[in-house]
Amino acid sequence: MAGLDQTTEAIWDRFPAHERLAINYTLTCNLSCAHCIVESSPQRRERLTSDEVHSALRSGLRSGKKHVTFSGGEVFLFPEEMCEIIAFARELGYVVDVESNAFWARDDRLAKIKLAPFVEAGISGIAFSADAYHVQSFPVQRTINAARAARSFGLLTEINFCPSQDRRTDEEIIAALTEAGEPFLRNELLDRGRGADLIPLGIRRPVEDLQDCDSLTTTVHATGDVFACCELDVSTDAMKRTPVFLGSIRTNGDSADQQAERERLVTGFYDPESPIYFRKMVREHPAFQEFAEDRYRNICEFCMRVLGAPKRVAALSAVLAEHSAHAVGAERAAD
Repeated sequence: MAGLDQTTEAIWDRFPAHERLAINYTLTCNLSCAHCIVESSPQRRERLTSDEVHSALRSGLRSGKKHVTFSGGEVFLFPEEMCEIIAFARELGYVVDVESNAFWARDDRLAKIKLAPFVEAGISGIAFSADAYHVQSFPVQRTINAARAARSFGLLTEINFCPSQDRRTDEEIIAALTEAGEPFLRNELLDRGRGADLIPLGIRRPVEDLQDCDSLTTTVHATGDVFACCELDVSTDAMKRTPVFLGSIRTNGDSADQQAERERLVTGFYDPESPIYFRKMVREHPAFQEFAEDRYRNICEFCMRVLGAPKRVAALSAVLAEHSAHAVGAERAAD
């Protein structure tokens, strides 16, 4: 069974990003993993209410969302609340997945008992973690137990492995997953949240060499804040100064149309077919050409720098408006 890593796909990739909604239900977790980007822990108390989640789900439905993933923290710490929310999402027509560290899967029997209410509520898939940061608290066998139990209920499963600096433990985890016949995804450590302290100075690349962004999934944070990105850390101040921040479900702020316009702008900035695709803007637009010579650790650093200035955001909006006007004119001429 060698070579299992990276032979499976992320289960939420069965939906395009613009149809996905991620809800970070809670920051309360039974663990305090050293690489956690949202810095969840047993001491964190941030959590969405059921009414807030219901509102976010209805809003997502109006925006064309078809798939929702619930994450934390650890959602299995709140089984009754989560099962009610999952059932509500299913009633609205969502396909529902959840994420868990699998702490509850001590053995095959207990794994099925703990998972059964979530299955009855209507989940379709479940994603787990298996890495050196989690095995400090419990063995990787729990992840294997949980994945087997999930498949016994007919669920899609995904195991995420994140390499660490502990090569020996990494090898042991990979060997255990391989022996059990469990495919897994290899996810690189993110330089956000607690993970920022684990990453040495990385290679900086010019804009043309940056990877395209694959994280544009609308995300509701446990604080009530909403973003056009799924890779959030606990310190979102920089992100809130960009159109990536869509507003808060706890305030009567911008209208749904204004939020939708910001999301459309961010999505267009990373769409190669869009008139405001970031590589095109850096090559051709005067307001962005200053970034052509700079180097960046990753696409996220580039995004925060470029979209943090209102004048550049206004320039993107102007290009979109001009493109839309030309399209309308061409339609009328054709008629």
